[in-house]
Amino acid sequence: MKLELKLAALVAAVVLAACGGGQGGIDVTSTVSFGDSLSDVGTYKVGTIAGVGGGKWTVNSATALNWTELVAASVRTGAPCAAQTGLLTNIPGLTGAPVANHAECFNYAQGSARVSNPFGPNAAALQAPPFNQVNLGLMAMPVATQMSTHLAKVGSFSGRELVTVMAGGNDLFMHFNGVANAAAGGATAAGAAAAAGWPQAVQAAVMAGGAAATDAAVNAALTGMGQAGAELASLVKTQILAKGARYVLVANLPDVAQTPFAMTLDAQTRGLVNTMVTTFNSQLQTGLSGSAVLYVDAYTQGRDQYTNPAKYGITNVTTPACSTTSPANPLAGSSIACTNASTVAADTSTFLFADSVHPTPLGYQLQASFVIAQMRAAGWI
Repeated sequence: MKLELKLAALVAAVVLAACGGGQGGIDVTSTVSFGDSLSDVGTYKVGTIAGVGGGKWTVNSATALNWTELVAASVRTGAPCAAQTGLLTNIPGLTGAPVANHAECFNYAQGSARVSNPFGPNAAALQAPPFNQVNLGLMAMPVATQMSTHLAKVGSFSGRELVTVMAGGNDLFMHFNGVANAAAGGATAAGAAAAAGWPQAVQAAVMAGGAAATDAAVNAALTGMGQAGAELASLVKTQILAKGARYVLVANLPDVAQTPFAMTLDAQTRGLVNTMVTTFNSQLQTGLSGSAVLYVDAYTQGRDQYTNPAKYGITNVTTPACSTTSPANPLAGSSIACTNASTVAADTSTFLFADSVHPTPLGYQLQASFVIAQMRAAGWI
């Protein structure tokens, strides 16, 4: 059976499992999504990326949907579209496109977005001094800005939206980059610390390098992750719930320590990555305690998928499906430009990861199924 047919069958199964969508549960007319690449439905589907058939952070195909699209289908609010598109690349030979806003679209999630800091991985903001990076040029609109942009567009929530929120991964990657560069010291380490958002005193300590710099960096990273989790919780309460939303679903951060990216690290460093994730999640959950949100534990569910893959129909949890050498992918294995034409030589339809951190279509199907099950348990569908 072709991969597209397998995916189509899985999509149908997920939607069917919703048992009628909004007809038997919540009465919603739209789905509004805030977050990062895990929820992005096509912000960067322009230029070269669109030309090779990419645009989502997975193995792209006509039937490849991420979890927000599948959840929207379960409540029958229509196919989500990206509220902003564009690509501000300064990489020679790679074509982007000007930023365009789409008033009719309500998926604000963008690859590289952090909770409130504009300096995400490959963000266009890092192309300017003092960083001067040559990078992919992702807009990386922070989640805080995504929310304020939506409110500026509509005024307030009507109470008939399904609102999804999922973020934190890019905060982790920027803090981790700061830690990874700290010991060497110098301008590169100080720049990584500044991009992470660490205080001036920590930037100065990191500039000096050595063991003390690493200790300061680890402390700053954990503090930063806790602050980001608490801030996201506050944004949900003040910019979503307090603005009239009734059906708000918040998914926590999956365990990045179980991705192919983390598997290249030693055990101690992987432990730090896991602690960064749990620090973020703890502050997020504490901040949302007592509020009217449906909190989805993607962290625990993802760990179970990794530990018991056969239970979920997964055959590979360590190898990315996207080839890093295929000429069909101009971004060397990044899932944003990955298609069935640029995967490794295997049946990747049952792999868990598309690249070093992003799920395959199967991974998104499993995430959506778990979310839908939590919605059903809450009486939402």
